[in-house]
Amino acid sequence: MTDAQTIASGFIEALNQRDFEALARLVHEDVELDSLTGQRMVGVGPFRAWMMNYLRRFDEQFGDVVLMRDAFGQRVAADLTARGTYRETMEGFAPATGQSYSIPSVIVFEIEEGSITRLSHYRNLRVFERALAG
Repeated sequence: MTDAQTIASGFIEALNQRDFEALARLVHEDVELDSLTGQRMVGVGPFRAWMMNYLRRFDEQFGDVVLMRDAFGQRVAADLTARGTYRETMEGFAPATGQSYSIPSVIVFEIEEGSITRLSHYRNLRVFERALAG
């Protein structure tokens, strides 16, 4: 694994463990997060708050991880499966009733000088919404 892949892998591991301190150490203080809901957060504080809020509502674990990197070692894509339970209703989504789901997802990491400077989280929102609707 390249250094960038090691950082991305460490991020996914920390995310699965809900180790927000480790996540904060892996990201740049001005990290940009493009969330799957279309919101953009800038800065480690807003990043941490959004992640904690999201994971409180969607209790997800990420598995089946395949990491790919660009030729320059600055971007890593993680193709993975998000398996979760929808615990608390999030605005714009169906009411939460403890629905379980498993859905393909992608996280793209941009890494500079050993820190994650940008994260983009993607999944097919229509498929996700159908899974939550039952």
